[in-house]
Amino acid sequence: MKKKKVSVSVEEDLFNQIDEKTKELGISKSAFLSFSASFFLHQLNATEQNVGDNNINVYQLIKSNLEAQEEAKELNNKS
Repeated sequence: MKKKKVSVSVEEDLFNQIDEKTKELGISKSAFLSFSASFFLHQLNATEQNVGDNNINVYQLIKSNLEAQEEAKELNNKS
């Protein structure tokens, strides 16, 4: 399979988490991100097929859910 390069910018916190995990696993960041993207796409496609409604944007639902969790976490930390 032919490989293509991608340049990715991430928030510093995420970069640090990826850095820690790749060191723990003993793999490159490139291999980790490649696997992560492949895994996410597989899960997203499977979820979209299970939902069965083409009008539902599963990615947007997941993204909104994650953002809401982060906001709740931040509010909880301020209390």
